[in-house]
Amino acid sequence: MGSYRSHRQSNHLRTRLNKSDQLKGPEAIFIHKQTNTLYVADTGNERIQMFSLNKLPVTGTTMIFNVAYSTKIYVDDENDGQAIYVSLMGDHCVKKWVKGVSHGVQVGGPCSYCEGVWVDKEKNVYMSSAASHCVFKWSSRTNTTTVVAARENYSGSTSDNLNSPEGIYVDGADGTVYVADYVNNRIQKWLTGAPNGTTVAGLSTGNEGSDAESLSRPISVWVDDETHAVYVADSSNERIQRWLHNASIGDTIAGGSELEADDDDNGSDEVVRTSDGANAVVVVVVDCEITLIIK
Repeated sequence: MGSYRSHRQSNHLRTRLNKSDQLKGPEAIFIHKQTNTLYVADTGNERIQMFSLNKLPVTGTTMIFNVAYSTKIYVDDENDGQAIYVSLMGDHCVKKWVKGVSHGVQVGGPCSYCEGVWVDKEKNVYMSSAASHCVFKWSSRTNTTTVVAARENYSGSTSDNLNSPEGIYVDGADGTVYVADYVNNRIQKWLTGAPNGTTVAGLSTGNEGSDAESLSRPISVWVDDETHAVYVADSSNERIQRWLHNASIGDTIAGGSELEADDDDNGSDEVVRTSDGANAVVVVVVDCEITLIIK
């Protein structure tokens, strides 16, 4: 796969962990605030699980079966219930599932090695392509797909390029796109129509590191629309970093050396995204069994 992130494998993925209260190699999560439910891309089991956060003990309900290589999830509200959007690395696209439907429908054009998905209030779908090194936007009104961040099929570390982008976040107010620029070890902010991005977390040069000013293989990003603080799942450093608005360094709010993580356990860390831009920030570190709530 070249520079694209392969799905992380470890010993626990060879173990049968497919009961309703189990996960195997989870790759992404999403909290639907209106129903207080957690959606998980249970990638090792090729399913999307839903967990109610109101009930203990927590057991999952399978919402989608037989979905291979899911990378990110977005859950949106529709008239008859929730719509689940899933970026699929193997199928090279984003698919949408609605209530009562067993098979997803592709939305937008091809998205080679699709690693991220976001949906705005106009039902436009944003997709990050690790192979094309850019972010696409599919218009629900015109049924057309355009590039909204970086240059399609060009990789690099200059401000007009991305290199294997992963998770994305879109500001609902103005359409600004934030991108986890995986190989460049940074978070790029892309204003609507801008030819270049601005680095808001990590080093603009693309160099990786483990200190407060650096990132190493970021896979997910979430932004507080009010404070403009940026939260990053910094995967190789096994930590969640927070970068305040215009800050030159970040601070660790979960993970890192505090977790003493087992090097052999390569589960996924995720920044949880809410569908309504909630003020409360919720961060879940899946593999280390830590839930951090900041209000």
